[in-house]
Amino acid sequence: MAYRKKTAQGKADRLGLLNRVFPGMEQHLSRRAQLVAEDDVLDAAAAAWTALNMQDGRAERVCEPEQDENGLAVTIHY
Repeated sequence: MAYRKKTAQGKADRLGLLNRVFPGMEQHLSRRAQLVAEDDVLDAAAAAWTALNMQDGRAERVCEPEQDENGLAVTIHY
């Protein structure tokens, strides 16, 4: 993303993308609890989008998975 998520342009860019997958994101932002920041709602929606892509086999990953201290494979997907 070209702009930070806490800027007006960054929020607009993210909403533009997220609205394609989750129509009505502005309503979710306006109905959020006062203690929940707008960028946290956007982050949660982006994580949900990634989960959907993983389920459908469309997600990409940043690197080959590494094993954590419990032997679980960990990496970043998008």
